Amino acid sequence: MSNNFSIAAAIAANNEDEQEAIKGYYQLLELITDPADQAVIKEIISDEKNHSQLLNDMVLKYDTNIAAAED
Repeated sequence: MSNNFSIAAAIAANNEDEQEAIKGYYQLLELITDPADQAVIKEIISDEKNHSQLLNDMVLKYDTNIAAAED
């Protein structure tokens, strides 16, 4: 196992945490009725989705198996 695969696996695990956080924030949206608080949660969801995309891009960068398959 290469060091890059270990890095990719660690990043992927963190990305899974981001996905779980997003699900949790969507659940909060169903419970919160205050529009200002809903706006804050929606902004957090947007930030988390951005983080997830950035992490996904990093997985693609560091996972040599994916990089080799794309060549």
